[in-house]
Amino acid sequence: MTLIESSRLLQERVNKAVALIGRLRADKLELIDRLNMVVNHNNELQELLDKSSADQAAIESAITESLDTLDNLDLDNIGDFGTMDSSELEAAESFTLDGAAQEIETFENSNF
Repeated sequence: MTLIESSRLLQERVNKAVALIGRLRADKLELIDRLNMVVNHNNELQELLDKSSADQAAIESAITESLDTLDNLDLDNIGDFGTMDSSELEAAESFTLDGAAQEIETFENSNF
């Protein structure tokens, strides 16, 4: 191999190395951009997780307070609260805004 052929071969290898280095630099920049995007996305997800954890804690606290309030009302001993006897039901059935009595469907006159 002559000196000129060796020089051309060396020049070709240098050109290939320069092209490879350029491609590797471009790949590196693309990977850095993608990594930054993933880091930003992970930060957003962490913020959402923190917010939902705080919301869940507030909801649990409100439920606990509500249950404590209900426990303090002593609802076990209210008896027949809210039930009507037959005379009250008859009065309720005959009541209308214009005073005219209308037949109201009750469980007693339903055929199940």
